[in-house]
Amino acid sequence: MTKKITAVLLAIFIVLPTLFIGVNAEDAQKPFENSEYYTQGKYTLHYRVFEAENEKGNIMMIHGFALSTQTWEPMVAELLPEGYTCVLVDLPGFGYSTRESDVAEEDVIPREELVINLMKTIAPINEWSVMGHSMGGGVAMNIAAMEPTLKSLMLICPCPITDVGDMMKNPTMLKIMGTMANFIFENLTKIDPLLRMVAYMAFMDWDFTKGYDLDKIAVPLQIKNTGYSNMVTSARAMVNDFEKISKVDMPVLIVQADKDLILTADMKQTVAKAFPHAANYLVEGGGHMCEENRAEEISAQVLEFLAK
Repeated sequence: MTKKITAVLLAIFIVLPTLFIGVNAEDAQKPFENSEYYTQGKYTLHYRVFEAENEKGNIMMIHGFALSTQTWEPMVAELLPEGYTCVLVDLPGFGYSTRESDVAEEDVIPREELVINLMKTIAPINEWSVMGHSMGGGVAMNIAAMEPTLKSLMLICPCPITDVGDMMKNPTMLKIMGTMANFIFENLTKIDPLLRMVAYMAFMDWDFTKGYDLDKIAVPLQIKNTGYSNMVTSARAMVNDFEKISKVDMPVLIVQADKDLILTADMKQTVAKAFPHAANYLVEGGGHMCEENRAEEISAQVLEFLAK
């Protein structure tokens, strides 16, 4: 029973849309020294470039639901000295990128297309590896299916993207659900012990959690209209077509965690079935957000994989 309760609470925070009151996205200029912006149509993507010396390759790193570029910082610290330039992007609706609810239906651009075009402004597409965590793993799989000349695909606790159903695509329903998410999470996120507990369930590591800076999660989510935007983003998301994804023949690395409270066995099996020849690694004792507290361990696997 306890495990079910914690799984539900974690899903509420990480998987369901959220909203926290705060500043507008356009007011949050240059949140980091290396912040850059890519604009296409009505979208502006926030991204950060960590350029390596004696570069061996480029890695586009795509965060999971309710997260931002900051989730990758521990892995960047491991990969950058080894010669890998890391580009971290905030997907629409998250971090410091455009809120999806601010974009009219006729102006929608799939987030996969936005990320691909951003990559092409930096280097040819065949010079890139793509890494995705959780929802970002689902986006990364779509990108790999769209761009078969990528060097490699790396998935950390990847969450398949499925159709949310016609009811959730109804504008009225989206607005109602967005308003509910705004009200509920605006209040819940003011409770520091609750946030700390949710972080623990994401990391499954109390020593790491008790010293964790909760602002890394909370501050980007405090941008106005994030909760409603997340609902809209989910409704518009490109679902994973595993018939196409299974045809990807580039090298693939799949990292899973055995204490992940978000991914079900069926979700993990769906991804594994799509990539029968992938390299696999299990983070023993790891939670869903193991890319942060187990960054050194996972990065060692990534470096070994990229060196082959």
